[in-house]
Amino acid sequence: MVFETLTSPASQDWASLLDRMFARCEGAYSDITLRGYRVDLESFADWCVRNGQEFLPASPAGVAAYVDNLLERYAYSTIRRRIAAIQFAHRLSDLSSPVGSSDVYLAMRRAGRTKRRRPKQVKGLTADLLEKILEGCPETLSGLRDAALISVGYDTLCRSAELSWMEVEHVDLEEGTVYIPRAKNDPFGDGRIAGLSERTVGLVRKWIRKAGIKGGPLFRGLHAAKLGKGFLETSSIRRLIKAAAKRVGLGDAAKELSGHSMRVGGAQDLMTAGYDTLAIMTAGGWKDVEVVARYVEKASLVRLGVHRPAIQKSSRSRT
Repeated sequence: MVFETLTSPASQDWASLLDRMFARCEGAYSDITLRGYRVDLESFADWCVRNGQEFLPASPAGVAAYVDNLLERYAYSTIRRRIAAIQFAHRLSDLSSPVGSSDVYLAMRRAGRTKRRRPKQVKGLTADLLEKILEGCPETLSGLRDAALISVGYDTLCRSAELSWMEVEHVDLEEGTVYIPRAKNDPFGDGRIAGLSERTVGLVRKWIRKAGIKGGPLFRGLHAAKLGKGFLETSSIRRLIKAAAKRVGLGDAAKELSGHSMRVGGAQDLMTAGYDTLAIMTAGGWKDVEVVARYVEKASLVRLGVHRPAIQKSSRSRT
């Protein structure tokens, strides 16, 4: 199916075009992915309107100019994401993408040399922080939920979205395992199994019993101390982690924690404990070794520092 092209974006017809485009994508992509693409494409379309550029199909020169404009305000990772959205729109419209052109290639090279390409790393919620946070969670409904969620996140190295999608039926408390049916890098639902520590099993059991949950979403929102029916939003996961950290006096650390912190901290602790990169990738469902390497970079340096004196001593003994 070929969509009509928009050579006069000032008409604002791009909004209805995006409606039809994303309606086709339902079921093929996650809602989170589609929302992200939509936001990025709306930004590009708005820029096209204000600058008299074609939106779809976009010209190589126009996209290159857009990249140069983004350089003034956005990080390199954001620019890459916006360009990926433009490529997505052309592919879904059966149009030739301008992203592969030399104009856009050179614009992205300029962006990479101008902007810091290294993504900002969130603070890892490592075992020492985990202990403090769990000890500070009260025996209330919200406290039990928060403790169970944070502990599950640390054990399973789950992303916040994976924690949000988790259901009671996915957890086997007798076996101490949880089934993670889908992930950001697992769009077709191959899934993976992750283990839970004895303490985490106990925390999950207490939460389920206190909340009276029989099935459906495992972690839910609370409204006026009453349990919600739907899945807990990822934004809520980020807030509850920060709140739990502040509760035990981790003010500065709390500012740096996010819904991704359990995944980062768990990976760092595995590295420090001596597990290799392949084992960590398997534990967290990673498919890109570079991402894992960046997560555990600091932990690997710490481990290297611990072993370096022994290495140096051994080298001197041979000379």
